[in-house]
Amino acid sequence: MVKGFISILIIWVAIFAVVYLYFETRLGSRVQVSDAYLEYGEIQIPRAGDGHFYVQGTINGYPVKFLVDTGASVVSISKEVARRAALPTGRPANFTTAGGIVQGEIVFDQTIDAGGITVRGLQVSVGLYGDVALLGQNFLRNIDVVQTNDRMVLRVRTE
Repeated sequence: MVKGFISILIIWVAIFAVVYLYFETRLGSRVQVSDAYLEYGEIQIPRAGDGHFYVQGTINGYPVKFLVDTGASVVSISKEVARRAALPTGRPANFTTAGGIVQGEIVFDQTIDAGGITVRGLQVSVGLYGDVALLGQNFLRNIDVVQTNDRMVLRVRTE
Protein backbone atom coordinates (compact mmCIF):
# COMPACT_ATOMS: atom_id res chain seq x y z
CA MET A 1 0.00 0.00 0.00
CA VAL A 2 2.78 2.44 0.93
CA LYS A 3 4.79 1.38 -2.12
CA GLY A 4 1.78 2.16 -4.38
CA PHE A 5 1.36 5.57 -2.74
CA ILE A 6 5.03 6.44 -3.25
CA SER A 7 4.84 5.35 -6.90
CA ILE A 8 1.80 7.57 -7.50
CA LEU A 9 3.50 10.46 -5.69
CA ILE A 10 6.61 10.10 -7.87
CA ILE A 11 4.47 10.06 -11.02
CA TRP A 12 2.64 13.24 -9.96
CA VAL A 13 5.90 15.00 -9.08
CA ALA A 14 7.29 14.06 -12.51
CA ILE A 15 4.15 15.37 -14.25
CA PHE A 16 4.30 18.66 -12.36
CA ALA A 17 8.02 19.01 -13.14
CA VAL A 18 7.39 18.53 -16.86
CA VAL A 19 4.50 21.01 -16.84
CA TYR A 20 6.60 23.52 -14.90
CA LEU A 21 9.52 23.23 -17.32
CA TYR A 22 7.19 23.58 -20.30
CA PHE A 23 5.67 26.81 -19.00
CA GLU A 24 9.01 28.13 -17.79
CA THR A 25 10.47 27.88 -21.31
CA ARG A 26 7.24 28.94 -23.05
CA LEU A 27 6.51 31.91 -20.82
CA GLY A 28 10.09 32.82 -19.96
CA SER A 29 11.58 36.19 -20.72
CA ARG A 30 10.10 37.39 -23.98
CA VAL A 31 12.02 40.66 -24.14
CA GLN A 32 15.71 40.94 -24.88
CA VAL A 33 18.21 43.46 -26.16
CA SER A 34 19.57 42.12 -29.41
CA ASP A 35 21.97 44.79 -30.67
CA ALA A 36 25.25 45.72 -29.07
CA TYR A 37 24.82 49.37 -30.12
CA LEU A 38 21.59 49.70 -28.12
CA GLU A 39 22.89 51.97 -25.38
CA TYR A 40 21.55 51.37 -21.85
CA GLY A 41 18.80 49.04 -23.10
CA GLU A 42 16.90 51.85 -24.79
CA ILE A 43 16.42 53.43 -28.16
CA GLN A 44 15.69 57.11 -28.72
CA ILE A 45 13.51 57.94 -31.70
CA PRO A 46 13.20 61.49 -33.05
CA ARG A 47 9.82 62.70 -34.32
CA ALA A 48 9.66 62.53 -38.12
CA GLY A 49 8.56 65.44 -40.30
CA ASP A 50 5.03 64.01 -40.52
CA GLY A 51 4.70 64.06 -36.71
CA HIS A 52 5.04 60.29 -36.22
CA PHE A 53 7.77 58.13 -34.69
CA TYR A 54 9.41 55.49 -36.89
CA VAL A 55 11.88 52.77 -35.98
CA GLN A 56 13.69 50.20 -38.10
CA GLY A 57 13.15 46.61 -37.11
CA THR A 58 12.45 43.10 -38.29
CA ILE A 59 9.70 40.49 -38.33
CA ASN A 60 11.31 37.07 -38.09
CA GLY A 61 14.50 38.61 -39.47
CA TYR A 62 12.87 40.44 -42.43
CA PRO A 63 13.62 44.21 -42.36
CA VAL A 64 10.59 46.40 -41.69
CA LYS A 65 10.01 50.08 -40.97
CA PHE A 66 7.63 50.42 -38.00
CA LEU A 67 5.42 53.36 -37.16
CA VAL A 68 5.09 53.35 -33.36
CA ASP A 69 1.30 53.26 -32.91
CA THR A 70 0.20 53.36 -29.28
CA GLY A 71 -3.40 53.13 -30.48
CA ALA A 72 -2.90 49.83 -32.31
CA SER A 73 -3.67 46.68 -30.31
CA VAL A 74 -1.23 44.43 -32.15
CA VAL A 75 1.70 44.62 -34.53
CA SER A 76 0.15 44.98 -37.99
CA ILE A 77 1.60 44.49 -41.46
CA SER A 78 0.46 44.25 -45.06
CA LYS A 79 -0.10 41.00 -46.92
CA GLU A 80 2.88 41.85 -49.13
CA VAL A 81 5.21 42.30 -46.13
CA ALA A 82 3.89 39.04 -44.64
CA ARG A 83 4.64 37.24 -47.91
CA ARG A 84 8.16 38.69 -48.17
CA ALA A 85 8.83 37.85 -44.51
CA ALA A 86 7.66 34.26 -45.19
CA LEU A 87 5.06 34.32 -42.42
CA PRO A 88 2.82 31.26 -42.28
CA THR A 89 -0.85 31.50 -43.16
CA GLY A 90 -2.80 32.74 -40.19
CA ARG A 91 -6.31 32.48 -38.82
CA PRO A 92 -8.91 34.65 -40.65
CA ALA A 93 -9.97 37.73 -38.68
CA ASN A 94 -11.65 41.10 -39.01
CA PHE A 95 -9.89 44.20 -37.66
CA THR A 96 -11.48 47.47 -36.63
CA THR A 97 -9.31 50.33 -37.85
CA ALA A 98 -9.70 54.10 -38.08
CA GLY A 99 -10.76 53.55 -41.70
CA GLY A 100 -13.34 50.87 -40.89
CA ILE A 101 -13.33 47.09 -40.73
CA VAL A 102 -10.52 45.30 -42.59
CA GLN A 103 -10.44 41.58 -43.35
CA GLY A 104 -7.17 39.81 -42.81
CA GLU A 105 -5.60 37.17 -40.67
CA ILE A 106 -3.75 36.75 -37.39
CA VAL A 107 -0.41 34.97 -37.40
CA PHE A 108 0.71 33.67 -34.01
CA ASP A 109 4.09 33.26 -32.28
CA GLN A 110 6.19 35.74 -34.25
CA THR A 111 9.45 37.44 -33.26
CA ILE A 112 9.47 41.23 -33.55
CA ASP A 113 12.57 43.40 -33.25
CA ALA A 114 12.32 47.20 -33.05
CA GLY A 115 15.58 49.08 -32.93
CA GLY A 116 17.39 46.26 -31.16
CA ILE A 117 14.66 45.37 -28.67
CA THR A 118 13.24 41.93 -29.43
CA VAL A 119 9.95 40.45 -28.21
CA ARG A 120 9.13 36.82 -28.99
CA GLY A 121 5.79 35.04 -29.22
CA LEU A 122 3.64 37.89 -30.52
CA GLN A 123 0.54 37.91 -32.67
CA VAL A 124 0.77 39.84 -35.93
CA SER A 125 -2.28 41.04 -37.82
CA VAL A 126 -1.96 40.85 -41.59
CA GLY A 127 -4.20 43.04 -43.69
CA LEU A 128 -2.80 46.57 -43.85
CA TYR A 129 -1.74 48.29 -47.04
CA GLY A 130 1.74 49.67 -47.73
CA ASP A 131 5.23 48.88 -46.58
CA VAL A 132 5.13 50.58 -43.17
CA ALA A 133 4.16 48.26 -40.32
CA LEU A 134 2.46 49.34 -37.11
CA LEU A 135 4.24 48.62 -33.83
CA GLY A 136 1.25 47.97 -31.56
CA GLN A 137 0.52 47.49 -27.89
CA ASN A 138 1.27 43.77 -27.80
CA PHE A 139 4.93 44.78 -28.37
CA LEU A 140 4.87 48.10 -26.51
CA ARG A 141 3.34 46.78 -23.27
CA ASN A 142 6.46 44.66 -22.76
CA ILE A 143 8.70 47.73 -22.54
CA ASP A 144 8.56 51.29 -21.21
CA VAL A 145 7.52 53.98 -23.70
CA VAL A 146 8.27 57.59 -22.83
CA GLN A 147 7.40 60.48 -25.12
CA THR A 148 8.62 64.00 -24.46
CA ASN A 149 8.38 66.80 -26.98
CA ASP A 150 9.96 65.56 -30.21
CA ARG A 151 11.53 62.37 -28.86
CA MET A 152 10.23 58.94 -27.95
CA VAL A 153 12.23 56.48 -25.86
CA LEU A 154 11.64 52.73 -25.96
CA ARG A 155 13.31 51.19 -22.92
CA VAL A 156 13.76 47.62 -21.75
CA ARG A 157 12.41 47.23 -18.22
CA THR A 158 14.92 46.26 -15.56
CA GLU A 159 12.83 44.08 -13.31
